[in-house]
Amino acid sequence: MRNLTIPMLLLFLGLSGCKPQVNSEAPASQPLNVKVQPVKMLEYKIPVRATGLLSTTTEMKLSFKTGGIISQLYVREGASVGKGTVLARLDLSEIRAQVNQARIGLEMAERDLTRAGNLYRDSVVTLEQYQNAESGYELAKSRKNVADFNLRHSQIKAPSDGQVQKLLVEANEVIAPGYPAILFASTENDWVVRASLTDKDIVKLALGDSGRVYMDAFPGVVFRGEIIELGSVADPVTGTYETELLLHKTLPEFRKGFISRVEVYPAKLSRSLVVPIEALLDASDNLAYLFTHENGTATRRSVRIGAILDGQVVVQDGISEGELVITDGAKYLSSGEKVNAVNLKDQP
Repeated sequence: MRNLTIPMLLLFLGLSGCKPQVNSEAPASQPLNVKVQPVKMLEYKIPVRATGLLSTTTEMKLSFKTGGIISQLYVREGASVGKGTVLARLDLSEIRAQVNQARIGLEMAERDLTRAGNLYRDSVVTLEQYQNAESGYELAKSRKNVADFNLRHSQIKAPSDGQVQKLLVEANEVIAPGYPAILFASTENDWVVRASLTDKDIVKLALGDSGRVYMDAFPGVVFRGEIIELGSVADPVTGTYETELLLHKTLPEFRKGFISRVEVYPAKLSRSLVVPIEALLDASDNLAYLFTHENGTATRRSVRIGAILDGQVVVQDGISEGELVITDGAKYLSSGEKVNAVNLKDQP
């Protein structure tokens, strides 16, 4: 179903005056011959259109467990990497020294515990002294485990197959523990298009509504998908609601940030009154004029119009279902003029 625009309607109305009318030859003293059509209730779908960006369902900010000096970044922005690939590493000098200190401390605590155990069995030291040595050993072992853990996490590895979206740091910078270093998008997950919708559009949609996506990067290719998320809170700056459309088909060439044009088709139908486009005389913005046929008399009416659907114009108010509107001959009419509907008997 084609969905035209109000400017196109204005152009049509301007040109329609050049077409011959049914009543152009009728004598002035007789009722003018016209044709009529009833106002109908139409069920239809109008796609919600928006522009969005391609993204993945899983994005994460990767960071180092410990702080320190960044020794090296092994990837560039936009790089595709496999799971386990080393992306960045800290300078290990300080961390290795901490591991060595923890190892020496554990060895000392182990010797102290062995000596305390022998002395306790010989009743040279008390139970409390032996337990203190035992606690010291457990503490030293924990410190060694922490140091080993920090050493293992002094580098950032790709948690899955994916793409490096952005490097948030540079080599030789000092970074704090947990500070984001790399923005990473997993390609093991699904691809989505995130678009922002106005309040009047988002209320038309529901989860599961189908849609089409077009990208300039892939001319002529139509990607189909469905709504998996509808924003519930408006963006405080734009006042729009973020919506996610899950793509059913993906390509290896996909990159986060591709501009995408979205058309979503609501599952629920809209119902509106419609009149033939030929019934409208002129229009300004969403206001138009037409003539109705009422007991052989033409009455000029003002109506508020909406979308244009395959030769039918949605009428939002100003007329009721079943009323007869004049389609052919309206150009020559005045309100209150007598008319003869030549096709009246054909109407329901």
